[in-house]
Amino acid sequence: MAAGTLKKKGKDSKRQVAQTADASAATSSARIQASKRHWVERPLEPVVANGKGMRVLGFVPLTGLKTTPLHAPVETAPSAAAGRRGGRGRGGRGSVEGPSMWKHGRPVYEHGNYGRYYGYRHGDGGGDRRLAAVAKQLGEDTFRDKQVLDIGCNAGLVSLEIAEAYCARHIVGMDIDANLVESAKGNLAAKPQSECEVEFRAEDILCSPLRRPPDDRPERFDVVLCLSVTKWVHYAHGDLGVQRLFKRCLKRVRPGGIFILEPQEWSSYKKKRHLTPQIRETVAGIELRPENFDEFLISIGFESLAVIEPPSDAPLNFQRSLRLFRRPLPEQDAVAEEVAVAEAEIPKKKRKNALNDSAT
Repeated sequence: MAAGTLKKKGKDSKRQVAQTADASAATSSARIQASKRHWVERPLEPVVANGKGMRVLGFVPLTGLKTTPLHAPVETAPSAAAGRRGGRGRGGRGSVEGPSMWKHGRPVYEHGNYGRYYGYRHGDGGGDRRLAAVAKQLGEDTFRDKQVLDIGCNAGLVSLEIAEAYCARHIVGMDIDANLVESAKGNLAAKPQSECEVEFRAEDILCSPLRRPPDDRPERFDVVLCLSVTKWVHYAHGDLGVQRLFKRCLKRVRPGGIFILEPQEWSSYKKKRHLTPQIRETVAGIELRPENFDEFLISIGFESLAVIEPPSDAPLNFQRSLRLFRRPLPEQDAVAEEVAVAEAEIPKKKRKNALNDSAT
């Protein structure tokens, strides 16, 4: 009797334990379901549009803040500021806006698109001495009544000076940063009306179209400027990017036209190569250094005209030489090709004559 009672009590206690466990599991499951209903997934790191707010609050990770574009760049209608003398809307082919990221609370410009570039270079507010040096070397009419392309125009001050002081007929300023192009259009709107047609485009020269509406013909210029741009193309695209840049410049220079190049020196590459790990890796693989640019440009069809050394009193970080090139006329191209073929044939004839002499 006693044994039967103990066995029954044992079964009852096991049943109570099982019921308690089931109740606990049901309660836990209900809590989990309730927590899922009210759970809002959040990123472990803050995502910001431009990093400024986090910098003001004093919370900036050591690795910097990656900016997130608010919208994809799209082409828009020409703005009112540039409507009277041409111009395109912001966000053209391959364009960017402002710094690519923030690092240690400071903006990082991977494309060299500094908003205060002219302030660093021309603190006195005077005219651009590079333009004066080119005019002195090639003649005062270098830009007069010419069509000019300014690659990497920044806020447009060089382009506007060419239009006003050097009397160009048509000038196109092109920059990869849409914000800088808007500043250039604002500077244009603040200038008095001139006879020169001025246009600013937010485009990357590496992917901008050569043919333009309305007739879809290749766009050619009498003078193409590429001032302090090559290093940033090198950073972003390596040797192939610089080669593509030079080939695109050649296509845009009219036969007989001038190409003006101001490359950054190799020492400046080393100074800025730690902007990002990607740039550091790209610089390590560069083989086409600035001192070899002339040789490459000549190999694709340019002819060298002159090298203008910087003035001794130029800012230390901007003591850069100007390289002047010309795209030969078609007749000159044909003559040069005939000379090259003739020079190549001379060794063959000498070799043939030598073999005939030895046979006799």
